[in-house]
Amino acid sequence: MSRGKKIAEQIIDKYCIKNSRDLNLEEIANAEGLIIEESNISGSLGKIIFNDDYGLILINKSINNEGLKRFTIAHEMGHYLINKYSSQNKHGWTINSFGDYISNRNHETEADHFAAELLMHKPWFSKFIKNIPVCLDLIKQISAEFNVSLTAAALRYAEIGQYPIAVIMSKDAAVQWSFLNEYFPCKYLPGGSRVPEESNAWDFFNGKEMSEDEDLIPAKSWFKQDLRCKATTYLYEQNIVIPVINSVMTILWQSEYD
Repeated sequence: MSRGKKIAEQIIDKYCIKNSRDLNLEEIANAEGLIIEESNISGSLGKIIFNDDYGLILINKSINNEGLKRFTIAHEMGHYLINKYSSQNKHGWTINSFGDYISNRNHETEADHFAAELLMHKPWFSKFIKNIPVCLDLIKQISAEFNVSLTAAALRYAEIGQYPIAVIMSKDAAVQWSFLNEYFPCKYLPGGSRVPEESNAWDFFNGKEMSEDEDLIPAKSWFKQDLRCKATTYLYEQNIVIPVINSVMTILWQSEYD
């Protein structure tokens, strides 16, 4: 288990949080010596400045999605609390060393792990999704239940959900990034790959009305370069536009037609 997840569990236990609706980020932050302020910052969603005992979280005041704002707060809290409760980096990071701190991708990954576990604690998450078939509507339900963005909800499901799915984010008709569950039947989708014409996402990037309905497409449409992807494998696909970044999030899961 990553340090971020472990420390998120410790925080949940420390404050006796029983479910996601009891989770008050600002109260936890204040109790741990953190102040949260909205600010006109540019180039990032949030920033944090801290030492061993206290810190200041700045959140971009232009964020109008509550789920995204909460994940950003939790992410920044993660930087501080991982440092505070870890045997490493016990001297903290001041404003002078902050640039070095955020340039370390391991710290960013750990902070993401912390935020995901804190906001969508595995026992709560697993209970909520139990026996519900995967589809875009489920991702929307997760987003509403845990008050997180659709992207965060989809990635958490891809990580620990009941069914193996792929989450793909595309912009300007090209794949920006993808996250594939370890049991997903196809494995290789390089960044920069073009959105296939068979996908409803292609319609959005070509000025057409995009359907959010479930569709059945050949796996090879997306995974052309994956030599292990079978021509006989079909995937269910659903897409949703993410207006704030003018992108499309695609969710894929295996059909029974393999």
